Order: sequence, then C-alpha cells, then structure tokens
Amino acid sequence: MIAGLVLAAGLGRRMGTVKPLIRIDGTPALCRVLATLDASETRPVAVVLGKDAERIRREVDLAGRLVVVNPSPERGMASSLALGLAALPDDAEGVVILHADMPFLQPTTVRAVLHLAAEADIAAPCWQGVRGFPVFFRRNQWDGLRASLHGDAGGRAFIRRHADRLQTVQVEDPGCVRDIDRPDDLTPQKETPCCATSE
Repeated sequence: MIAGLVLAAGLGRRMGTVKPLIRIDGTPALCRVLATLDASETRPVAVVLGKDAERIRREVDLAGRLVVVNPSPERGMASSLALGLAALPDDAEGVVILHADMPFLQPTTVRAVLHLAAEADIAAPCWQGVRGFPVFFRRNQWDGLRASLHGDAGGRAFIRRHADRLQTVQVEDPGCVRDIDRPDDLTPQKETPCCATSE
C-alpha cells in the first residue's frame, strides 16, 4: 500500500489568499488534487492543514482522509511534512508527496510514479527535464528524510544527497511542475516550470 500526503498548510503570502481553496474551473484546488490521487488509486491520503484548517474543512469534503493540523505552519514546510509522515499508517510501504497548490497534475503522472515505486526507493516525474511532483519515498527512506527536514526546504536536500536512489520518469504533463504560487500562475497560457524543486 502506497499512501498519499498532501501539504496544504502554507500561509499563501505571495498569493494573498488561501491557495487550497482557489477555484479552478469552479473547483477548489485541493479538491482537484485529491481527485487526482483518488483516480490513481492512492490510499490512504493524509492532508496537512494549517491556520485556515477550519475554513478548508467547511469548503472541502475531507471525509475518509487522514487530516492533520499543523499548529505552527510558519515554521515551514518541513514541519508539515514531518507531521504528515507521522500520521500515515504503519502498513504503508511508501508515500507519494505533493502540494495542494498543484491542481493541474494529471492522474497518469501519479500512476507513472507509482509504477516506478515498485522498485525505487525514491521516484519522481520529469517534464522537459525538470523534476516535479509527486515524489515517492519508500518507507525505508523516511527516517533519513525526517532527519534532513529543516525550515521550508522539504525533502530537496535529502534527494540531493541520495541522488543514486532516485528514479525518474519522463511525462507529458506540465502540471507536475506547475503550482499556483502567485496570481499570474493562474493564467491559462502559463506552462513554464515554476515548481522545479522536488520536496
């Protein structure tokens, strides 16, 4: 069983609003991300919320999800990632990690990463040479990943140090490197890699 972990506790300062609730074609970004994981049959799925947890709970159906609230999201992404990993069940063989502000990611990309996960310790998709999300970590990597977490860096430093364990798959999905960090990231024509560092 490979679990999913969605990081949705960011403060959204650059966007100026609650990013998981930004509507894409009428649907909150977080709903789209969760639907993508569901379509790839990733189970169970943990969601880490932050300061806007109550509002997100009101607007997004989180029934059946493992919901974790980070009381101090200002400490950075690392704190949310650590809390999310701790919430996953003991029988999870690994986890695919992604962000709530990546609503354009396609289920086919998640499936491609899950296919690599059958043998890889760490796996990720690439679009036009840029590594993206979701990133898979086998359970035997979690202790090292947790020990490397600091501030807002997520798993980037761990992946860099253990590049020999990383397997990548080329995908035709710009959504794997596209987040909605700033208002102009919502423009339909934007397909430049804006999420080029895998966590």
